[in-house]
Amino acid sequence: MNPFNSTLKTEMRKLITIAFAVCLSAPVLALSPYTAIYEGKVSGFRADTHTSLSADDSGRMEFRSVAKARGMARMLKHDPIVESSQFVEIDGRYRAIEYNYLFNQSGSKRNAWIKFDRDKLIAKSLYKKAIVELDINSDHVDRVLETLVFRTDLMAGEVAEKYPYIDRNTLREAVYELLGTETVKTVAGEFDAIKYRRQRVGSSRSAIIWFAPELEFLPIQMQHFNGEKLTGTAILKYYALGNVTPR
Repeated sequence: MNPFNSTLKTEMRKLITIAFAVCLSAPVLALSPYTAIYEGKVSGFRADTHTSLSADDSGRMEFRSVAKARGMARMLKHDPIVESSQFVEIDGRYRAIEYNYLFNQSGSKRNAWIKFDRDKLIAKSLYKKAIVELDINSDHVDRVLETLVFRTDLMAGEVAEKYPYIDRNTLREAVYELLGTETVKTVAGEFDAIKYRRQRVGSSRSAIIWFAPELEFLPIQMQHFNGEKLTGTAILKYYALGNVTPR
């Protein structure tokens, strides 16, 4: 017997079991509000990233990420990096409204924003103090919301061939390649996870992401690459549903 075929069959059985459990227990589209904290490392520097997903009474949703340097890195980066995406659900899909990226409070050229006009199918985008107007289709989102859209597709069992998004004044696409399943140990617990490689089309940059089906496919571990070089890591250290204050 070919050991590779045996391993592949085992992985496929795991995927089928996980997918069946998700279909029974998870909502089809909407992600639940939550708070998650990750411990990360980029270029040798450590940081904690606090993320949250919330919704108001009107149905408007916001994903917010606040990255704070730790240890010696705080001597070089005092201000937190704040990234947010505001969006709504229309016809069963998440549609972007506005995106903001604040690298610091002193007007850094890395600060960015995107404003989506769904009626005119255009988006205005700021990056490096230049504003451009981009023609978009109804599926274009920002880079944060793109990952949330992929998670809802995992929940629905319908992964798209490509995911269009806007980043740094440019229309981009991401593709996801299924790599298998793994059990991942984190500070927040041990989770069975589905492992994907996210590749930006036309770029050497990619990420390997472990999604936990029992947490609505929340990313619980990430590795970022430039070509074959590992450039950053993150792993889940805290998770809670709803508007819970992190520990």
